[in-house]
Amino acid sequence: MKDNSFFYRTDLWLIMVLLFGMLLAATYVGMRIGLIRKPYATDTDEHSVVMASVIGLQGLILAFTFAMSGSRFEARRQSISEENIGIRAVIVLVNLYEPADRQEFRKELDAYLEIRIKYYEMGFDPPRLAATREKSRLLIMPMIKRAIRLSGNPGNQLASEQMIPALLELLKVQEARHTAVRDRVPDPIVYMLFILSVATAFFAGYGGIGRKRIDWLAIFIFHFLVIMVIYITLVLDRPRRGIIKLNDLHELTVDLRRFNQQSE
Repeated sequence: MKDNSFFYRTDLWLIMVLLFGMLLAATYVGMRIGLIRKPYATDTDEHSVVMASVIGLQGLILAFTFAMSGSRFEARRQSISEENIGIRAVIVLVNLYEPADRQEFRKELDAYLEIRIKYYEMGFDPPRLAATREKSRLLIMPMIKRAIRLSGNPGNQLASEQMIPALLELLKVQEARHTAVRDRVPDPIVYMLFILSVATAFFAGYGGIGRKRIDWLAIFIFHFLVIMVIYITLVLDRPRRGIIKLNDLHELTVDLRRFNQQSE
């Protein structure tokens, strides 16, 4: 499971610090090897061609990874938005039932919203997250069964014709949300990005050996910018581990809980 992969379990800041150290080390190693092979490093242009190719590959993989992370982030955002819309529709449709049935629906909706809020606010704990996901699925089923049972009453025909499809749609978007949360950039693509970044750092040191002095400040800033871009890319791909969150949509879910309670 992706939630249990070493890459996803490890804190992202730690990964970035280690990668930054690897980039500096690769640059230094490139310089040392360049000194050993100085006649080749300074008199030929092969290394420039290779370095340009590696930088191009790094840019390609970085752009590809960023696009994948961004699309998955947007999918998570869309799934939460659609679920909120579905919940609001169900809350409104409850008013079509008799007061006693209406009260039972609102209790079940309140329990469902509570578990959805808890699910979003929960930290990275795969076993608890899996248990909470399953519980949220189970909390929809009583509402569906209740709506089906009440559909046998001719007086509830209008309510049933709208409530049952709305609940089934809510179940569908809930599954879409769970899928979107677990859909992330495959680890091998990220590892390839790291390898190309280290290779670029190596050739930066190797290719600069012909100069009188190495501008470590420029190298430091370049590596830092690479790290920041990779960090933002991976943050978008970590729904529970990064600094970029969907708190605005979560606040709408909290507002739905108040809306449901005030509608009683």
